[in-house]
Amino acid sequence: MAEQNADDQKFHDLIADKRVELKNNNLFFIKVPNIIFDRYFRDVQDRIYAFLREKTGNEALQFRVAVDVEQREAVAYMPREKFEEMAQRNPAMHSLRKLFPDIDF
Repeated sequence: MAEQNADDQKFHDLIADKRVELKNNNLFFIKVPNIIFDRYFRDVQDRIYAFLREKTGNEALQFRVAVDVEQREAVAYMPREKFEEMAQRNPAMHSLRKLFPDIDF
């Protein structure tokens, strides 16, 4: 019994913060951040169906899991990359660089 309660809590925690979109009258898309969540959702899809159908009262509901990977900006690590990034934001950096040619990045 305690194991089932722990599984229920884990299940509710898993679906609590996911973005769910209704695409048509009976099809939901659940967006997850990576493939691990996708695999887990496939493992518990029967419970998800039961949960969604109980909450909505619609027995015809279907869902699909969509992996929504965040696109991250490239971060500048090398001194030249840092300078170029700063120069994009403030073109006056090139003028400053010309005033002090002996200073390396």
